[in-house]
Amino acid sequence: MLRAAIVEINVLGAIHAVIDSRKVDLGSRKQRALIALLALRHGTPVPIDEIIEALWENQSPGAPQSLVHTYVARLRQVMEPDTPARRRTNVIGHSGTGYQLRLPPDAVDVSRFHSHADHGLQLLASGAAGEAYGLLRRALGEWPASLSTDLESLLPGCEDVTLLRGKWTTVAMAYVRAGLTSKGAVAVLPTAERLAQVDPLNEAAQALYLETQRRAGHGASALSHYDRIRTRLQAELGVEPGHELRRVHRQLVAAGGNRVPGPPSGGWLGPGPAVDPLIDREDELRQLRDLLVQQRLITLSGPAGAGKSAVARAAAAAARPDFRDGVAVVDLATACGTADAADAVRRTLHPMLPHRHAAPARPFEDLAGRQILLLLDNAENVLEPCAGLVDDLLRSCPQARVLVTSRELLGLPYETILTIGPLRPPGPETPADPAALLSVPAVALFARRATQACPSFSVDEDNCALVATICRRLDGLPLALELAARVLRTTGLPELAEQCRDPLRLLDASRRGTPAHHRSLHAAVVRTVDRLPLVEQQCLALVSGMEEPVSPDMVEKTARSYCDRDVRIDLRPLLDRLVDKSLLMARHDEHGTSYRMLRTIRRIGLQLLDRFGAAPSVANALCQETIR
Repeated sequence: MLRAAIVEINVLGAIHAVIDSRKVDLGSRKQRALIALLALRHGTPVPIDEIIEALWENQSPGAPQSLVHTYVARLRQVMEPDTPARRRTNVIGHSGTGYQLRLPPDAVDVSRFHSHADHGLQLLASGAAGEAYGLLRRALGEWPASLSTDLESLLPGCEDVTLLRGKWTTVAMAYVRAGLTSKGAVAVLPTAERLAQVDPLNEAAQALYLETQRRAGHGASALSHYDRIRTRLQAELGVEPGHELRRVHRQLVAAGGNRVPGPPSGGWLGPGPAVDPLIDREDELRQLRDLLVQQRLITLSGPAGAGKSAVARAAAAAARPDFRDGVAVVDLATACGTADAADAVRRTLHPMLPHRHAAPARPFEDLAGRQILLLLDNAENVLEPCAGLVDDLLRSCPQARVLVTSRELLGLPYETILTIGPLRPPGPETPADPAALLSVPAVALFARRATQACPSFSVDEDNCALVATICRRLDGLPLALELAARVLRTTGLPELAEQCRDPLRLLDASRRGTPAHHRSLHAAVVRTVDRLPLVEQQCLALVSGMEEPVSPDMVEKTARSYCDRDVRIDLRPLLDRLVDKSLLMARHDEHGTSYRMLRTIRRIGLQLLDRFGAAPSVANALCQETIR
């Protein structure tokens, strides 16, 4: 008699089976979705109708029941290959009008998670925090480190998946509370931080993270985080922090007193650098590191979505040992005017300062003699206030350095400019094989983010042509590539490649945990274009309708050809301003100056062209403006 194989099912992460310690591929997306649903309902029969609804939602194909039976038969063959076809019911059994898993609870990772979690929660409720801590730790250990699973992409809209995610949050919060009681704050600080990142608008999770930071001795960092959460709640929900957050904040303020310290020696204040290493930014990081030694003000410029913030924060992290009094990062993305910008800088540099405390007359008057690097991130919407703050700091603090990220230059006379562009996308000459494609920076980033969103994704011979097309159509823009990778959770590669013909429309979905202007390409680009003076919008619209490469003479000749009278015009200053604002990219060679624009910018420009009434109307308006 043949020994029965030992089968395990894993759905927390990449969905797969393990048979006799050997990982086994479960086949197509629908087959993996079916086994995942049975695992989520382990121990309970799942009716055929509910399987059909979960696999196809409201778009089921013809004869869906027959397809379900086919998927079950294939899964049975994979997991019981040595068993006669009619007897393959040891893993997936038929029950009434549906199917169910017939594996023991410890053979399914999601069942192990529920078992450890439920027992741990009961112990914590009874006051046994030490015992609860161990069980809850085992429960969380069933999940991958990134918390990414295939479940959301294979079973979109499935209530079981939503409930499972919610239970992870409940268990993680219970684990942190148990650890604070029995093991100390340092032991559970990483989990508390992950909670805060995963659910940024969950006030209970944020309050628990602040409490854990406070007990771990990170009061300054906790107060800085509170300010970011308060700003986000106001911006996204229009509310002030609730009772629990305010309570923890009062404790933090009381512990810090009313003193106004500068940044801790060698420390880091404000948002930190990205967790993942950057791709193909070694040259920019080396240039920035050198410039921070030589210059006092550097502006890192580039188009929307090029990754300026990530590069600047990575450079600041690398340069931190050079600044005795540390690095302070101020995100100005939500600032609106001088008061907001000054308050954001004040709250970052002085994190122990209560909100009711009066600000110094000059934000930097107590920083004289400090050796500090101040990074002002996303400064383009408060350029004038930012320029004033920078000038004040550099005159008040001779040893300070300032690094600014902005799509537009500050315009200060001592400003040093470094411009970055998108990642290199695959060219027509790039071989269509996975190894060659993955050596291309844009593809490498897309593949990394796609794998994080869908752990089962990989670039292979079957999909490498589609991946190359997607990266080319997105111009290699890091923001676009990351947004597209997230769309893969609910969209197949062929559909995504087709929709990338118009990325502004495609990538317009909310992303939690990101600033509003980074949730879609349209939001990122239009934020710059909407602030342009009318004449610059008209110039951008005219150029967007021309074939590249575009020279200044070509733009002026085109404008004159549409005018109703013979005029002499000079559009070069307008074109230069569009370059300064990262909307055009200039190239200088033996043939002179030429301009090109990213597809995303061109889309916005063509929309402007339609709004202004097509090229003749725009050209006439430009002629009238430029001859005045």
